[in-house]
Amino acid sequence: MTAPATPLTKAVDEFVEATHPPLVRNHNQRSYLLARALADARGQDYDVELVYLICALHDVGLTDAGAGTQRFEVDGADRAAELLEEHGATDAQIDTVWDAIALHTTPSLTASPVFGRRRPPEIRIAHAGITHDVLGGPDGLPPGFADRLLAIYPRLGGTPALTALIVAQVEADPRKAPPCTLPGELLHQRHPDAPYPTWDALVAVNGWD
Repeated sequence: MTAPATPLTKAVDEFVEATHPPLVRNHNQRSYLLARALADARGQDYDVELVYLICALHDVGLTDAGAGTQRFEVDGADRAAELLEEHGATDAQIDTVWDAIALHTTPSLTASPVFGRRRPPEIRIAHAGITHDVLGGPDGLPPGFADRLLAIYPRLGGTPALTALIVAQVEADPRKAPPCTLPGELLHQRHPDAPYPTWDALVAVNGWD
């Protein structure tokens, strides 16, 4: 089970190799391989290249090459779209990758049957792999799969280390941690005494009610 060899994936691999730390690169690759393993076990049909593009780029917002002033998921989606456009991806590919990256910290969306019918299956498949690498474990995978996966792509600190990257970003720039988002929640958990607008506080100053 290898990555697809296309001009687009080659360009993405070169970009990721030059811009992503090993921790994130390994997470990307594990997410892709987990996504494929889970999808194949269910007999799902999907575009392998598209799943790879999503997984390879989904955390670009955590790198200097993708970080801006928005939450990392949206910064990453924007940078991934720019990169794919530069290398001749189709509008459909770019739109799917953008949606998948922007929404990848909201995996509950893919449980919606309407989402499943109306959005490309590659989003759900990529999200399953990403989520399994962050919150799952070896259970439910083919025998020996997890051992082979970790031998090639070790976790290098795993989810706690990835979480630390998000926290470091939002501590440096709280604009990247709007309320009711994963970055916002992480910032609030790490600094509970710091000002943090609750939903009720936002409603209280809306000018209407």
